[in-house]
Amino acid sequence: MRHEIVSKPALNWNSFQLAEILTHCFEQYVVPFRLEGETFGWRFVSEDFFPGDSPIWLYRGEPKAMALITRRGQTCRLAAFAIRPELRGQGLGKIFIQQLIDAARARGDKQFYLEVILGNEGGLALYERMGFVPKQTLVGFQSSGVPEGEVDGELLEIDPLQMTRRMIAANDGPLPWLCAAETLYKLPGKAFVLDEVAYAMVVPGEIPKLRGLFVEPHARRSGKAKKLLTLLQHRFPGLVTIPSLPETVAPLFLSSGFTLDKIRQYEMKHTL
Repeated sequence: MRHEIVSKPALNWNSFQLAEILTHCFEQYVVPFRLEGETFGWRFVSEDFFPGDSPIWLYRGEPKAMALITRRGQTCRLAAFAIRPELRGQGLGKIFIQQLIDAARARGDKQFYLEVILGNEGGLALYERMGFVPKQTLVGFQSSGVPEGEVDGELLEIDPLQMTRRMIAANDGPLPWLCAAETLYKLPGKAFVLDEVAYAMVVPGEIPKLRGLFVEPHARRSGKAKKLLTLLQHRFPGLVTIPSLPETVAPLFLSSGFTLDKIRQYEMKHTL
């Protein structure tokens, strides 16, 4: 079988086709997965998806596995990796990941990141065998309801670029890929500021998603973040985050009316 598997770059398919292929390859994954073409487009554009570096592996002309590569400078990331159920357990994952590592080295990349859901023991074992090391745990949160009582303060909508420029200027060090400034300003979301020092990025929708939170360094530990989270829950009932936040922020969210999402991830790194 292996000699009949060939790869082609994702450049050969459009966003709607790629979404279908990815969903198809993720069948029987540890968590249900479904992605629409329109969502695929804005999501992976915001993550700096490089279709020319993202292979789709075909067996007898049919897509059977897929890897989505995102890149920033000399750092790349495996944004998604999936193999059809009938091809799993045959050692192909190791072969495909090695191909991705070899391609990253050939490009001159220095660091290779990925995220893996806790509970995906097979994936975690594969990545560790291939040289990836867990760096931190990423978590998500769900609002447990609109907080009681009134809260003073006004959320002012601003240009998302204004928020992300302040984040970059603060030079806090690297954030997880999905909540980094380089991701946030490309999202179809709205940015808000409270008292000119506390910022948030929300993607509205049936389930509104809080994608970024930032407080100016001089205003930290003054209650601004908690006040901002309270105002956001009044503005966006049912607010959630995706599991992309460092576990260190849990005390803030749990004390602000949120509960911890059951899905957690490891952020893993391979130094090339």
